[in-house]
Amino acid sequence: MAGSLEHPLYRCLIKTKKASYDVSNLLTSLTTSQNDEELAQSVSITIPNIKDKYKYLYNNITVRDSLYLYCDAGTGFKEIFRGIIWEKDYTSDVTKDLSFTAYDRLIYLQNSQDNFFFPKGKNTKTILQTICKRWGIKLNFQYKSIKHKRKIIREEYISDAILTILEEVKKKTGIKYVIYCEKGVLTIRKRAYNKKIYTLNQKDSALSQNTRVTMDGMVTKVAIYREQESEKKELPPKKVTVVKGNTSRYGTLQEIIVRDSDDKKSAHAKKEAKEILKEHGKPTYERTLEAVDNPYIKKGHRIKSGAGALIGYYTVIGIEHDCFNGTMNLEVET
Repeated sequence: MAGSLEHPLYRCLIKTKKASYDVSNLLTSLTTSQNDEELAQSVSITIPNIKDKYKYLYNNITVRDSLYLYCDAGTGFKEIFRGIIWEKDYTSDVTKDLSFTAYDRLIYLQNSQDNFFFPKGKNTKTILQTICKRWGIKLNFQYKSIKHKRKIIREEYISDAILTILEEVKKKTGIKYVIYCEKGVLTIRKRAYNKKIYTLNQKDSALSQNTRVTMDGMVTKVAIYREQESEKKELPPKKVTVVKGNTSRYGTLQEIIVRDSDDKKSAHAKKEAKEILKEHGKPTYERTLEAVDNPYIKKGHRIKSGAGALIGYYTVIGIEHDCFNGTMNLEVET
């Protein structure tokens, strides 16, 4: 039987040092997740703890073994995930369930710390290439690159260091990014990069939607400072100017930025301040959508929604596919 977009087929392989197991027909649950707050994608599966020729699967499969997931939605099986088993859980009740959670290679960046030094003037791509090279990860960089201030990274999680660097680019350019791992390659690119845009309608595929509005994270005023340089003593930064947003309506919620030493007239700093106000100057709308599963929709994709109050085009910032039950939950933003 061939798969289709409405009824996709999945193939799950687990490779150990001694054997390869096709557990596709044993799956009792299958979930893939790309969370907004995390770099690494995860896959969680549950299978019965059956016995092969000699041992139960619990004894044969363990953490650090490889897990591959393929999907056939009408054009043959294509790889949608590869990673390593990070967690193993066995329940010895009536069902004797054996559960595994696997992550792609970016999980190591989320759980490892390092130290780096980059002199002033290094561009984004060069910095990220240096980090990835040290950790043996290939980089596919398709995002904007700017020149950065001197950076000293001490005992910081690598994923946090990467995000900090990319946030600087986003503030300077106003262009949002997405990070994901594809076949072991760390890919960074502009959001909403997909050419094919899927539509989720209330009648056909959308099941429910929810919208929450909050002022958390808002910025209505940006204060620009310049560093005070003195060979004799250390002085605090001095305020140069401020850029205001809608303080009359939302009150004062201030963020501080320090201008570059060569930005004498604060032109670049003011541009950065305006980008901050553009992105954070209004209440945040947290929008979630439950729909019939589409395995090809990923974090960073642009979709079109016709569900309830979510009318128009949105970008997926987080997604969970319940492949076994045929549903998905999406976090989206405009």
